Amino acid sequence: MMKNIFLLLLFLFNINCKTEISNKINPPEEVVNLFENYTKLWSDGNLELISNNIYDQPMSIYSKDSILYLKSNEDVKSFLSKTFKNLEDNNYGFSTINKWESYREDKNYVIIEMNYTRFLKDSSIMGERFRKASYILRKTDGGLKINSMIPHTILEQ
Repeated sequence: MMKNIFLLLLFLFNINCKTEISNKINPPEEVVNLFENYTKLWSDGNLELISNNIYDQPMSIYSKDSILYLKSNEDVKSFLSKTFKNLEDNNYGFSTINKWESYREDKNYVIIEMNYTRFLKDSSIMGERFRKASYILRKTDGGLKINSMIPHTILEQ
């Protein structure tokens, strides 16, 4: 059921969204600021600010083999706590944004794909050099929040 809802959302976006097509995608400043803040908070392992200011609730994460539905702030914190512990165990240091792969926007949502790199604590590259994740951002009274995420690699690696 959840998968069907997600596919329906993507279909509606494709029909109703304006699309920026160019070699260099320049999302609006509000989107860039959200992801720069998110990347810094993620690198710092700050689950409190991510769960309160970055992730929307409910939130969905569509990984390669499952769908995780985070209904509450407590669910988000639990997910982040486990993820950050696994990253710490794998010697994760920080992440950087490389570029934006795609960008679409309509009245209430933004769909964006980010290319990024993760680094180990010694600043060597962690796993794949160029990783991708797709996000659906929802426009709220408090600004943009990440409503759904599709990591194209395993989050903890």
